[in-house]
Amino acid sequence: MKQIMRMLCLGLLTLGFAACSDKDENSVNVNALVLNEGGWGGNNASITGLDTRTGKVDADWFENANNGRPLGDVAQDMLKYGSKVYATVTFSNSLEVIDPKTGASQRVDMGNRNPRHIAAEGGKLYITCYNPCSVVRVDTASLEIEATCQLGEFHPEGIAIAQGKAFVASSVTADNTTYDDKVYVVDLASFSNPQAITVGTNPGMVKKVSDSKILVAYAGNYNDIYAGSALVDVASLEVTQTYQEMAGAAVYNGMVYAYASTWVEDPVTHEWSQTVGYFKYNPANGESTPLDFLGGIASPYGIDIDATNGDIYVCESISGANGDVHCYSQSGSLRFKAEAGIFPKKMVIF
Repeated sequence: MKQIMRMLCLGLLTLGFAACSDKDENSVNVNALVLNEGGWGGNNASITGLDTRTGKVDADWFENANNGRPLGDVAQDMLKYGSKVYATVTFSNSLEVIDPKTGASQRVDMGNRNPRHIAAEGGKLYITCYNPCSVVRVDTASLEIEATCQLGEFHPEGIAIAQGKAFVASSVTADNTTYDDKVYVVDLASFSNPQAITVGTNPGMVKKVSDSKILVAYAGNYNDIYAGSALVDVASLEVTQTYQEMAGAAVYNGMVYAYASTWVEDPVTHEWSQTVGYFKYNPANGESTPLDFLGGIASPYGIDIDATNGDIYVCESISGANGDVHCYSQSGSLRFKAEAGIFPKKMVIF
């Protein structure tokens, strides 16, 4: 009888270990988030949980953690600051304050401001908004809007902070008929009377390259004024044109990893085709190096770099379907490809 009991116990222990092993194999240990923009008016923006060690995903990470509540209509930007992850959802007029460990989120109502891009400094969030065209300052402790810095009549987009200044792209009027060519420089201490500097037509993306340099990419007017980019000296506000087109970019160790996307119409068939180029740009000397190993990704929608190891993540949109995230090492080898949501565009790795 004792021998039988030992065998039964051993069998149960074995089953238990097997069950634990199966659970571990199928679980997703989320250490990164993918922000999926969703379709305009579809209320289908989402956040995908990702395990960068295995490439496994939790497609319903945000909804499962928040009792089925969807993220909202058109997610725009996301960053990790302190112990929280913050995401803006433009047409839902919300700021999500997310615990990255659990996914539980507190929704902050932004009124009708249409929040866009986020930067953070000194315990505050700085968020560009369409309505009115402004930057608002949000305290991360109280989650209240403390102050508003009014800009011009053009929609503000990207924002980056360096040396106590916020650099804000000023893009286009609400009816999309007139383009600006300015970046507003907002002194964070006074948070008023921003200075406008000329960079190029229709600026949108703003990235901090270093404490002394800000990168601004502008899209042109999609007709006879071409896209390009410029570097802004943080101290002097002097603008240096690079003329390098960048549709998306990420900064790692002072280098800019970017892609340019051009649409060309066939003069005979009048069909449009997209040409994409990936490259690494050195702001110190203006040299570009092709990243040919990324060439198979046809429709990039965002690019990010893992600051801990340099892994390159390219978000790809797929018409009418969920998009993908491609992860490549610095040496150019594909680590994994994972399915995300509709129009994946931004990653946070923690």
